[in-house]
Amino acid sequence: MQPSHNRKITDTGRITTFEKIEKLHPHKMLLFLAIFGSSLIFLFMLIAFTATYQESGTEMPGFHMPEAFIFSTIVLIFSSFFVNQFLRAFKNEEFKKLRNLIGITAMLGFIFTLSQYWGWHQLEQSGYSLTGYSSGAYLYIISGLHILHLVGGIFFMTHHFIKVSRVANDSVKGLIMVTNPYQKIKLSILVTYWHFIDVLWVGMFLYFLFFF
Repeated sequence: MQPSHNRKITDTGRITTFEKIEKLHPHKMLLFLAIFGSSLIFLFMLIAFTATYQESGTEMPGFHMPEAFIFSTIVLIFSSFFVNQFLRAFKNEEFKKLRNLIGITAMLGFIFTLSQYWGWHQLEQSGYSLTGYSSGAYLYIISGLHILHLVGGIFFMTHHFIKVSRVANDSVKGLIMVTNPYQKIKLSILVTYWHFIDVLWVGMFLYFLFFF
C-alpha cells in the first residue's frame, strides 16, 4: 500500500497543476487550443503529402527547394530575435523601442510573405504548378495555409504597433499601459503566436528539405 506522505505529495502535485490551469487567462487558453488545432491540420497535410508522393513514386523528378523559400526561412528566424525583446522592452517601459521592434517584425513578416510568393513563382518556372503534380500542389497549399496564419499575426502586430505608438511619447499613458496586466497578456499572446508561426514553418521547411 502506498505511504500516506507519498499520497499527499501526489495530491499536492495534482492540485498545483489544476491551479495553474485555473489561473491561465482564457485568451491564452484559446491560443493554446488554436495552436494545437493548427498543428494537427499541418500534420495531417504533411501526412497526406507524404502518402501522395510515395504512392506516385516518380513524381517531382529533380526537384530543388526554391531559393526564395530558403531566404524567407532566414527572414522568419531573424524576426524571432526581435520578438524575443518585446516583453523586456514593455517591462522596462521602453515604448519607443517596443514600437520599433514591433514595426521591424511586421516588416520582416511582410518580406517573408513576398518571398513565399516568389517561391511559388520559382516552383512554377521549374514545372511544378498548382495544377500539375499532385504532391507538388501540397507545397502551394501548405505554404499558403501558413501564410494565412502569418497574415493574422501581422494584423495583430499592426494593432499593437498603433497602440504602442500612441503612448510612446506620453509617460502617463505609458504608465497606465504598463500597469494594466491585460496589456502584458496580449503582448505575451502575440509573442507566443509569432514563435509558433516561426517554429511551424522551420519544421515544415526542414521536412521538405530533407525529404527530397
